[in-house]
Amino acid sequence: MKMRNNKIAFIGGRGIQSNYGGVENSIRCITHEIATLKDCAIYVSGHGDKAWFESIVNPNKVKAINSPIWANAIGHWCSCLFCLFYLLIVVRPGTIYFFASGPSALCIITRVFGIKTVACLRAIDSKRDKWGIINTGILKFGEFSATRIAHVCTVNSVAMQRYFIARGAKTTYIPNGVSSCKGCDKDLLGQFNISRNGYILFAARLDPVKRLEVLLQAYALLPAKLRVPLIVAGGYAQSEEYEQGLKELAIPSVRFVGHIGEPLMSTLMDNCGIFVLPSVLEGMSNSLLSAMGAGRCIICADVPENADVVNRDKRVLYERDNSKALSAMLETYLGDHNLREEIGMQMRQLAEQEFSWNETAKSFLRLAAW
Repeated sequence: MKMRNNKIAFIGGRGIQSNYGGVENSIRCITHEIATLKDCAIYVSGHGDKAWFESIVNPNKVKAINSPIWANAIGHWCSCLFCLFYLLIVVRPGTIYFFASGPSALCIITRVFGIKTVACLRAIDSKRDKWGIINTGILKFGEFSATRIAHVCTVNSVAMQRYFIARGAKTTYIPNGVSSCKGCDKDLLGQFNISRNGYILFAARLDPVKRLEVLLQAYALLPAKLRVPLIVAGGYAQSEEYEQGLKELAIPSVRFVGHIGEPLMSTLMDNCGIFVLPSVLEGMSNSLLSAMGAGRCIICADVPENADVVNRDKRVLYERDNSKALSAMLETYLGDHNLREEIGMQMRQLAEQEFSWNETAKSFLRLAAW
């Protein structure tokens, strides 16, 4: 495989070690696999805590380029912008991958510099209802830039590809892979007084589009005898008022554990009885794929992005924003352990057949070739 040079860079996440969300997790998994596939120099931008740019070589030979703390204080988009100029001046990569809609607005700069530019959209971010007019405008321009200015635009869901085709834009579909939850310390469950298969798990940012409130309403409707603990693993709420509103909806057996690190998150994912994704705006959910890969029984909102991942299996899909439908499905699975095991096994088989980070990395690496 011939490349313009052996340097590739990834911009858009908050850092190679960050677990902020799907962008960061995807970049970490993709770059880890690329490092095993190709002898190339890999750079990943992120947020730093120093007065100037910081360059750190990670164990897998991926180099983190962290922006100064003052740049982060201005905002994530500005952090990406400053990292981009550092990469252009100091590193001079042959290919740059921009992840998410906002960072993709920078594609025009790399095109001017003659650098192979790959935009990687992870969701239609401009549709999130938390943004104001200015931010929505930037995101819309980012999506225009990704599909009209970048050399290649990748999407991680078939539904997104259909969305852009309808608007006359060409994209390349590259799905996410499945992250293994094996090797977890089950003793970590003791700190929450829960046991394997004995709790429901929600794992996502506390963002309105994730629809945690729908799950909380559905959970409250469950018969008391079936109501195992609901673990809410997520942080980065849109506002204190929004987070407080969620907690006011929660009944006593709901446990908010906040944003947690990878070891505990893997443990919670690997041992939950049911994983629930009520989100109505996704690209391809890494947490959904992780739950499938772990062989967990899953329930998710019937939106195209989720339906495509589960092969439109109606047994695990419920009508979006319908708390009563979600509650009925939870009641069915909580009352039938064998059915949960059957669904979990079939979801694992589907994940293993269709989704691989190694294959995803190969697809991204091919885009760096001229």
